[in-house]
Amino acid sequence: MRKGKTLFKWLLFLVILVLAFTVVCHVVERKESVRKYADLYAAGRADVLFIGSSHVINGINPVQLFDEYGIAGYNLGGHGSILPAAYYELLCALDIFSPRLVVVDGYMMERDYHYLDQMTEEYDDEERASAVSQLHLNMDVFPLSRNKIYAVRDLIADRSLQMEFLFPFILYHNRWSSLTSDDFLDGAHSPETNRLLGAEIRTRVEYRTAPHPDGDDELTDEIHLGESYLQMILALCRERGIQPAITFLPCNSTALDRQTAARLHALSEAECVPYLDLLTEEAADFRTDFNDEGHLNLLGMTKTTRRVGRFISEECPVPDRRGDKAYRLWMDRAEQFDTQKGKMLAEAKSLSEALVVLGSDRELGDAVLYLSGTGAAIGDPAVRNLLDALVPENGLRKAAAAGEPALFILPADASGSFDLSGYQVTDWMDTRLGELEAIQVENFTGVYLDHDESENLLDMEENRLTDAQLVVLPADGSDKNRLLFNYDP
Repeated sequence: MRKGKTLFKWLLFLVILVLAFTVVCHVVERKESVRKYADLYAAGRADVLFIGSSHVINGINPVQLFDEYGIAGYNLGGHGSILPAAYYELLCALDIFSPRLVVVDGYMMERDYHYLDQMTEEYDDEERASAVSQLHLNMDVFPLSRNKIYAVRDLIADRSLQMEFLFPFILYHNRWSSLTSDDFLDGAHSPETNRLLGAEIRTRVEYRTAPHPDGDDELTDEIHLGESYLQMILALCRERGIQPAITFLPCNSTALDRQTAARLHALSEAECVPYLDLLTEEAADFRTDFNDEGHLNLLGMTKTTRRVGRFISEECPVPDRRGDKAYRLWMDRAEQFDTQKGKMLAEAKSLSEALVVLGSDRELGDAVLYLSGTGAAIGDPAVRNLLDALVPENGLRKAAAAGEPALFILPADASGSFDLSGYQVTDWMDTRLGELEAIQVENFTGVYLDHDESENLLDMEENRLTDAQLVVLPADGSDKNRLLFNYDP
């Protein structure tokens, strides 16, 4: 009897110890991976998986795909993921999903290394450390499994680093000093959790990007390591009864990138795999659609996602899941994304950021933009490029040169946009916003709707000297939102 009680106490102690250790592991683990891929386990299903590098993360929005095409996809793109890493990320994800289609992006296929802690001589120690850290971000979410063991052994050479991937507590156990209250929340309830099914949004505009010069893009017979892993991805898909497809998403491509894209074209034809080359199509605008040389901003993502959706619908169609209750998560994320865009617009830190958000979804509302002729906003190259895209052949530059204000009318119906730059007084005009009158004279601009001259849409009292005013009239008829932007001197 006494032995039984002793055994019970030991078992109870062990259970409590295991539970305590599990809680501690959860608290001290780095949460970025869990929050980035929180919907991996919440979804439990997906018809399409997108794999590749951060070009995929910032280039394909599964929420938009669902809203516009009914495609239930998940973005499994990984920061810094070369094709060997993408192969193992897919392998681990297939323990969760049974997709109909896998779309793999071929960027960096020519990279001839797979040990991320060694790479090649052209990379320095800081770049190797960054690659290892990015792999943690991409892999920590997956539990210990045979596939994860294979992945770590094939991607990391150093044995001690391998153990940190397989047992993350070794790496994160000393995080006590940097813990915050958010570390005690699970992925579903953290405000930092990804709500775009793996995609991530950037809103900066890199207007200085110039296309790389053309170079030799002839095919070579050399088979790079990345191409071997791409072949492994295609073989894995066929083994599982999954349709594969290949993309090359927009970036400021080098001659080497274009060689890779050409090589992918030949490979896709030989393997009878659908291929979408968005370098050749020039799907993105260098003036407005890039956050930096390699990554798309929200405008570029919106255009690219729409093109990828059309590609899938035409070349490798999957069921339209809109209205299917089994895909409630996608419906919820679409509703949340609409709310998120409205919040992003209202909280924009710069005029260019606000125009990126507004340009990505004109249904956010009608807008009136006023630029002071003496403020810095009217000369911002990013703002000029964005307005050129919204209202071609506008009078912004002429007004800026004369030190006069510029006024843009941006209805939700993009085809009805126009500008009234420079000093002038208009008669009442029929616009999508209603009947509109504009008065621009020195030190005053008035914008009136529907013959009501008692309410100026602009603030010409306290904020008359503001560099820029963006007035948004929400589509739902709610009160207008006036955004004010002053540029640092």
